[in-house]
Amino acid sequence: MATNDDDKPACQDGGSTETSGSASGGSSQNDDVNVDLAAKFSAFCDIKTKDHFTSKACNKLVKDCFEDHFKFKKVILTNRVDSSVFSKCKEKSKPHMIVNKGNCEKFLQFTAHEFAKLKTDNDKLGKDDPKVNEMYEKLKEKVMQSTGPKIKTVKPSATGNVQGLTDTTKYTGSHKLRFDETGKGRSKAGRSDEGKKSGYVASYKGEGTYEENKN
Repeated sequence: MATNDDDKPACQDGGSTETSGSASGGSSQNDDVNVDLAAKFSAFCDIKTKDHFTSKACNKLVKDCFEDHFKFKKVILTNRVDSSVFSKCKEKSKPHMIVNKGNCEKFLQFTAHEFAKLKTDNDKLGKDDPKVNEMYEKLKEKVMQSTGPKIKTVKPSATGNVQGLTDTTKYTGSHKLRFDETGKGRSKAGRSDEGKKSGYVASYKGEGTYEENKN
């Protein structure tokens, strides 16, 4: 009987510890997600001001994260978000929004509200409507999946004689003189033929070139 009594407090304490640990663990996990969310926003900012989310960064995020997944007739998403969302989130009298947990969440909430109104074709849709929360989760998911701004790469043309046109060894005339043996441009030296500007008399500026010209 004493053994059972001793076991009870141990279970109660263990249960209490487990519950508090679970709660704190959940909070920590949420904090990590929010920190990551701010980092995702920061990736679209200028490299010199990573905590300043400008209109340019806003447009880039919308294009890279939302445009391929959310389409509405006769609506340009970048314009809609810039005018209806970014203007509400940016700092007063400043051209940027400070990147932090609260501002990033607020930006996504306002964006979700605008997108939900477009999807339901109801401009009077309330901010607390379940459709808004559903849209918020989708938007947040797309941002979290982002690996940063998409960089467009230009591939060499597969048509035409591009390789031949860029082969400096095949250039003739004055064009040939504009590049050295390695194909590197000679800058001004390749565009103009300038003498030494010195000579035997004032009107002669090509000292040492008489024999060259003669030949």
